[in-house]
Amino acid sequence: MEPVVIYGAGGLGAVAQDILEQAGPYQPVAFLDSDRGKHGREYGGLPIWGGLEVAGELPNRGIKGVIVAIGDNATRVGLAETLRAAGLQLVSAIHPLATISRSAEIGEHVMIGPRATICVHARIGPHSVLSAGTIADHDNDIGRGVFLHPAVRLAGTVKVEDFAWIGIGASVIPGRRVGRGARVQAGSVVIRDVAPDTTVGGVPATVLNGPGPRLSRWSTPDQAV
Repeated sequence: MEPVVIYGAGGLGAVAQDILEQAGPYQPVAFLDSDRGKHGREYGGLPIWGGLEVAGELPNRGIKGVIVAIGDNATRVGLAETLRAAGLQLVSAIHPLATISRSAEIGEHVMIGPRATICVHARIGPHSVLSAGTIADHDNDIGRGVFLHPAVRLAGTVKVEDFAWIGIGASVIPGRRVGRGARVQAGSVVIRDVAPDTTVGGVPATVLNGPGPRLSRWSTPDQAV
């Protein structure tokens, strides 16, 4: 088993630890975290060695691999690229109970949880998180640094652009686009494209804030996002 460290001593880090320990071929040996108050403590039975300041020392300890388990998309991607520049190898955590089509394309440094399903010709970009029970149906195009929470369901040919965030249990109908940096609130049903940097929510989903067109509670269904 190849030793790796997990950056992020929190809930998502615990998920990454559990997946890695079940899946192999990596063995988590420690956490790193930007919160100095956590340094020198333990989390999940593993020591928290420090933050970015110790990253350069890891190869001297025989550790080349790291995974960043931070929920904020921009922070996760930024830390990953910083750690790569420090000479570390970015690894993925893919649960053995995930179902992935042989024709799917999976980018580097991803987290894929148990019972996640990635269907034929789907593409998952680097630094993305697909939580437990997510469904990426045929020909989905998931961008860089995306976060899909548990039980998100994306119908066929959906495109989710870089840094988008889709909350637990939300659904997107076929052929729709969720723009760069957009946020879809938990339980929403998206029936229209979502503009970049826009937050939507509801059934059907309507714009709550951001540059997209705002709709009142009196809007008709065909005006929804």
